Amino acid sequence: MDDKEAITNELNKRVEAFRFFELNNKQGEAGDRFLLPWIYSHMFGTGRQSRGNSRRAAKEINLFFNQKELLEIEQDAGDLWLELIDKHLQDSALKYLKISKSDPSFGRKFLGLVRMNDAEKDNKILKDVYGGMITLLLDLPDFPYQALMVRALDESFLSVYPERQGEVDLWLQTLPDSAMREIFRR
Repeated sequence: MDDKEAITNELNKRVEAFRFFELNNKQGEAGDRFLLPWIYSHMFGTGRQSRGNSRRAAKEINLFFNQKELLEIEQDAGDLWLELIDKHLQDSALKYLKISKSDPSFGRKFLGLVRMNDAEKDNKILKDVYGGMITLLLDLPDFPYQALMVRALDESFLSVYPERQGEVDLWLQTLPDSAMREIFRR
């Protein structure tokens, strides 16, 4: 094992120690702090789209990435940081979408009284990811993890729903700026 690989492994262990934590009163179950940026982007992105919402989302997501432990790891990682954080963002985005898809309480309508069928739920997830979460992230101009988070959501969505590739490609064509489309690497 060379030095770069050893350093990368050590940094990855530090990120994992930050990311995963033991849940109170849940022996053997771990929580995942990296779900927070996805929760924030979902919460603020699927609600009413406004400048105030975008500012609050940026504030909350930046607070997550500016936690002392993560900043220390970022400083120690140097040039390896983006590769390291990208791996964890990809993994947590995939986990978030799988949880959303399998959660029986996700996708209720009429004040939570009626459960959506699977097709309605899948359509809601598509709309939430592309019409809400990614749209919100694209609206955060000075956010350093914008491209990483957008790609993580896009790639994770298409790994959970590969049959929706055509709809996603059509959505991409609606983006007004070609620079935005380039973030998706297609």
